[in-house]
Amino acid sequence: MSAPAVGPASLAVSQALTAIEHRNPVINAMIRVTGDSARERAAELDRIAAAGGSAGPLHGWVINIKDCLDWAGHPTTAASVILRDNIAQRNAFITERLIGAGAILIGKANLHEWVFGPTSQSLHFGPVANPWNPAHIPGGSSGGSGASVPCGMARVSIGSDTAGSIRLPASYCGLAGLRPSIGRISRTGSVAVSAPFDTFGPLARRVEDVARVFAVIAGHDPDDPFSVDTPIIDPLPTLNSPVAGQRIGVMRRWFFDDIDHELRTALDAAIGVYRNLGADIVEVNLGDVERAQEMLAFRIVLADAFALHRDQLANRPADYGQDLMVRYDIGERVTGAQYAEALRWIEAWRHRLHRIIAHHGLDAVLSPTTPGPAPLRAGLAYASAIRAIPRFTSVFASAGVPSLAVPCGFNAVGLPLSFELSAARFNEAAVLQLGHAYQQVTDHHLRQPALTQ
Repeated sequence: MSAPAVGPASLAVSQALTAIEHRNPVINAMIRVTGDSARERAAELDRIAAAGGSAGPLHGWVINIKDCLDWAGHPTTAASVILRDNIAQRNAFITERLIGAGAILIGKANLHEWVFGPTSQSLHFGPVANPWNPAHIPGGSSGGSGASVPCGMARVSIGSDTAGSIRLPASYCGLAGLRPSIGRISRTGSVAVSAPFDTFGPLARRVEDVARVFAVIAGHDPDDPFSVDTPIIDPLPTLNSPVAGQRIGVMRRWFFDDIDHELRTALDAAIGVYRNLGADIVEVNLGDVERAQEMLAFRIVLADAFALHRDQLANRPADYGQDLMVRYDIGERVTGAQYAEALRWIEAWRHRLHRIIAHHGLDAVLSPTTPGPAPLRAGLAYASAIRAIPRFTSVFASAGVPSLAVPCGFNAVGLPLSFELSAARFNEAAVLQLGHAYQQVTDHHLRQPALTQ
């Protein structure tokens, strides 16, 4: 008598668990793996499918979530020893949406301690390595999210982004990663950094997968004071629409001035792809965007983060990594006048960006995601890294608009390169359509790390 056939959901879980078993000891992408519950969930989903049913649009998708997002019955640690025993009592809004759509949660991804850094080289739960070359960083703070997907540990990971924490790992790990508009995704049931700028989004190989997960997790949540109750533009009906006639803005000053030369070549090639697809490339001047990182990352975010941790820093300083202590010290010294100036600048920048988009009739703006490929882990100067790595992602994070990182090639030693598409607030559909169109005529996202072969 032959063994019963293994259903597709069970097979997907088995493959992901095998990848975790073989690759996580090298990459350290996962803090917690929930193999037993994932197998049980997969078996349940396969029974539903065998009976002709479906549990939802993500039926059988293997997904992990960054360990700053609550999943009932499991610890939410934010990669901090302080939260090691912090068992979630209920699901986060996003977690509930994923489960309700038929997803299989396979565990929780590692991250930079307290969701607060671009390297994911954390003290308590260990550093995350880049799957394309473990000697390099994966980006952060969603480093485990970025590192797990190329290794086959999940089809999609849910990361968070304050100033770049989805798009930086997506860039360094060769993935598509969406930072949705502020107000579009609920943060209920998550560990905060800076509430007015925190958001969550998916990382995956394919933009289409990112779009499908976004469509599930987007929505108004009355329990989140920053959630906005406005109609959601469903990205799926327009995902395969033609690019011809769309207008993409490019600002070469500053964005292209001081970047890796192989990245510049890849960006020019990506712009050429869009031209060949019929898009109009429009040179634009966005103004003094070089100030965005100072205003967002080094004033508002640092001050907000210090305020959240003030008491614990006084009582448990030894339980914080030294890199965080340096940043909290800066945050403590941000004055009220400096904070107010930053808020005024950001509000003016938001208005200016939307005026520019409207004036030029832009569907999106294209820019580099990072200044170059992933830096080496050894000898990384953290003080310079926190300024260099997120300087482009901070620009559009401060504006509160949707931004999508898209892989656009590899450098000579096989490290991923990336560009970013940003659009008007709540127009995630535009960047997802353009990103998907690019992937339809390129194959960078299909390449596999040597670690998986």
